[in-house]
Amino acid sequence: MRILIIEPCHINFSGYQRSFPIGLALSKKNIRVDLLVSSRDDFKLGIKKTRINENYSQYELPRINIHPYVNGRILRGILAIIAGIFGKYNIIFARVPTQLESNIPAFFLKLLGKKVVLDWDDYWMGSPIFTGHNLLKKYIRFCEMKAPKFFGQMVVISDFLGQLAKERGARKIFKLINGTMDNQFQKKDKSESLGRLKLNKDAKYLLSIGNTYSRERTELLFAALKQIRKLDPAVKLLCNFNLEKKIKEQNLEGKIDPDCLQNTIALGYLSQIQLEDCFSVASAALFLQGDTADERACYPVRVASYLSAGLVIIISDTDSEAAKTLKKYNCAIIEKDLATLAQKTAAFLSDDRLQEELHRKIILAKKDLYWDNLAIELIKFFQKIIQVR
Repeated sequence: MRILIIEPCHINFSGYQRSFPIGLALSKKNIRVDLLVSSRDDFKLGIKKTRINENYSQYELPRINIHPYVNGRILRGILAIIAGIFGKYNIIFARVPTQLESNIPAFFLKLLGKKVVLDWDDYWMGSPIFTGHNLLKKYIRFCEMKAPKFFGQMVVISDFLGQLAKERGARKIFKLINGTMDNQFQKKDKSESLGRLKLNKDAKYLLSIGNTYSRERTELLFAALKQIRKLDPAVKLLCNFNLEKKIKEQNLEGKIDPDCLQNTIALGYLSQIQLEDCFSVASAALFLQGDTADERACYPVRVASYLSAGLVIIISDTDSEAAKTLKKYNCAIIEKDLATLAQKTAAFLSDDRLQEELHRKIILAKKDLYWDNLAIELIKFFQKIIQVR
């Protein structure tokens, strides 16, 4: 079997963290995989090939970054069409129905008789970030309403999107959450990590990382931190986003408790080593989701990263795919009510036996959710599609 994966994002950003490990897991099963991604350079016209292993190659396509919405997307889409026509692939796996570098080649390659599978991993119609962009909202709505019926074969990241895909006409649907990796992060000596990050050894650290923080996530994050710090003032929050910028962007001035702000350490961009240091010093990860359609639809990459790092997750119970998965393995601190969530968090931070128990369950969940394991069922899904004439 030979598969072409079309990924809209550039290397090491957002959806790439889903596409790359899917390709890697498939390649380990003796499947030939080519991954098309965007260059992360602002201006690059060439195509760079990187051989990951004997079955797996990655191609960085040109990027001309004029604007977030104008950066060579159509050009990359045309190059993907050429690859799909001449590559003799059994499956074209196009990521994200709303992105031009995916949906343009997916559309044309399907018309040419290729077996195209669309991967739907986020509900853009439900996202608040497009408020005020009426034309863009109409485009997104068109893509997410029409893609399931037109393509017919979809991989979805959640039950929520699976139900929508079915209602909108998809005939073959497979759910694939974001999996874990065995050696993605190295465990470091805690004392050395504290020293490198210049942190107080007497504090208790919670970690919150990620590229996307909608207003509700930010507000809920600090609301939870406020409750936790009332019960345990030794708790501090580590994050990777620009705190002042985030507050200004989301009009949250004066709405976040000053004590929380004073006890939040914004580390900025984290290298792999710095991220491993954070995982080594943090007692748990703090991740709050709102009770909205877009939250129920997604399964954030950071949740899989926390599991891969062996980190206990403190999460709101909103019937999201992430919360449902963690509840299945009973390996996280999950509650609907923030006050109760804070109480359980404070109890966890002061109870070594409870920490050991949850860490054991985390390891079991991590092993069960390895990408290598999830890929087995994905391959079966692809094989059924290939067999249909």
